[in-house]
Amino acid sequence: MTAAMKAATLDLPIEPSLGFAYVIPYGREAQFQIGYKGLIQLAIRSGQVTKLNAGPVYENQFIKYDNLFEELEIDFTIPKGTEIAGYFASMELINGFRKVIYWDKEQVLAHGKRFSKSFSRSSSPWQTDFDAMATKTVLKAMLGTYAPLSTEMQQAIVADNESATHKDVTPDVTDDLVLEAVEETKPDVIEEQGVPEAPPEAAEPETYEELPLL
Repeated sequence: MTAAMKAATLDLPIEPSLGFAYVIPYGREAQFQIGYKGLIQLAIRSGQVTKLNAGPVYENQFIKYDNLFEELEIDFTIPKGTEIAGYFASMELINGFRKVIYWDKEQVLAHGKRFSKSFSRSSSPWQTDFDAMATKTVLKAMLGTYAPLSTEMQQAIVADNESATHKDVTPDVTDDLVLEAVEETKPDVIEEQGVPEAPPEAAEPETYEELPLL
């Protein structure tokens, strides 16, 4: 299924300025990639989420995060600084279930480098819009693990994971040259090996048969 068809199936616009979904050129193929706004849209459509939020946490506003009891303290009365400490995602379902997760910036970077094949490319969203990708990564981790997964959400997460781990299909010029050299030299090697080996094979049986007669 093409990237545009995946976006159409999920009923998400692929206009980059909206931030719901993207079609990213990679090698000779165009890949579908969902934005964090697209994940929010699909979560709302499920009808199971009453509250949902995600975004950056600035260092001067961050107080603490208790991973065991999932308590995140942020002082929003302080004006935003310039440095980001990490990213959070939170939700509440209609049955009362609540979830809050927080990843520091180092954790997000490690995840991106490990799971995104295009992380270091200059055209990668990780390089052009890091905050949006970091927010999406944390939000997807929460929704994919703790939220009721609608069919649309399952399709979106699977498609996004496929694009993140997709192998580059751009041909390497060096590889092409190596293949051509191998193809040209293989016949020469075979012919050279075949010519000298023929006389010894023919001579050995004749010598072996004459020895017993003497």
